[in-house]
Amino acid sequence: MKIEKKDLPKGQVEFKVVVDETEFATYHAKGLAAVQQVVEVDGFRKGNAPENLIVQKYGEMIILEEMANLALRDAYVKAIDEHKISPISDPNVSITKLAKGNPLELTITVPVMPELILPEYKKIAKSALKDDEKIEVTDKDIEVVLEELRKGRATQHDHTAHDHNHDGHDHADHDHTHVEEAKSDTEKKEVKFPELDDEFAKSFGSDFKTLADLKLKVGGNLKLEKEQKLLEKRRSRIMEKLLAETKAEIPDVIVESELATMLSQMKADITRFGGTWEEYLTHTKKTEDELKADWRNDAEKRGLSQLLLHKIAQIEKIAATEEEIEVELVRILATVQDADETRARAYLYQALTNEKVLKFLEDTKA
Repeated sequence: MKIEKKDLPKGQVEFKVVVDETEFATYHAKGLAAVQQVVEVDGFRKGNAPENLIVQKYGEMIILEEMANLALRDAYVKAIDEHKISPISDPNVSITKLAKGNPLELTITVPVMPELILPEYKKIAKSALKDDEKIEVTDKDIEVVLEELRKGRATQHDHTAHDHNHDGHDHADHDHTHVEEAKSDTEKKEVKFPELDDEFAKSFGSDFKTLADLKLKVGGNLKLEKEQKLLEKRRSRIMEKLLAETKAEIPDVIVESELATMLSQMKADITRFGGTWEEYLTHTKKTEDELKADWRNDAEKRGLSQLLLHKIAQIEKIAATEEEIEVELVRILATVQDADETRARAYLYQALTNEKVLKFLEDTKA
């Protein structure tokens, strides 16, 4: 079996396979046995029909094709092993020559994990972090939240205003017409806001005895919120710098997978807010393909981000543990109806490992 490898654009690899006639003939017995299990020949149970009757009814090619499938599997395994490649999708196979007593010729094309030329990621991560970024919650921040809480607890009261604008006397003479002006009662709504005091604080639960308790809680929540935003900002800055200096040719299959995920998320969001995908397309005046074309650059960045994090995880030997996955898996299976456990595990492994890599980059001292 001869296998020649050729690198193609967009992270694909092509293998030209030639199996000489002698080696190809060794697959005959297994090929025939596999065909016998599926064909139907009058007078014989499956698995027992003789070759000559199978060929008479179905033609010789049915056996040759099964022999080619068996040879293909062996060739694919050998190609992966010899050339140390990591396929990321199923191969595309083309049989270029198949005839009895002749060599078998195949072409196998498969997208593989691209080689990344990584920059000095530790140094870049450190340069992306700014020492002057501090978390500060001011009294003004807390006052804004408290005011929003007051508005949320505001109540409306009916208020009737009687406005009679007359003096009780009639005015008339021969040169003027008597005019009466009377304003009818008007109904108004008066909004009443609660006072910012201990009673207001108590309305939020038994944990709050005084307004100071409520302010303390609001301040703590604001601090957590600001810390999360700063974390996201730092991670975004690190990834932008790393992506700008990482060289790789992203296979189309990765980009298409990211586009499919983005499309699925968009459809789910629209449905959740009560809309339909058809209405959204009408509103944007774009087709689904046009939207995907608009998103392609982002999809390439997302794909490269995943490859980058995966590569760093390999180098630094970072991985989610089985215990960490189990904790999150229990939550997913409890909250997501009909969740597929195998897919959930794969998703959690990737997500938790990525989280660890990002934490590693944030904490780097290089």
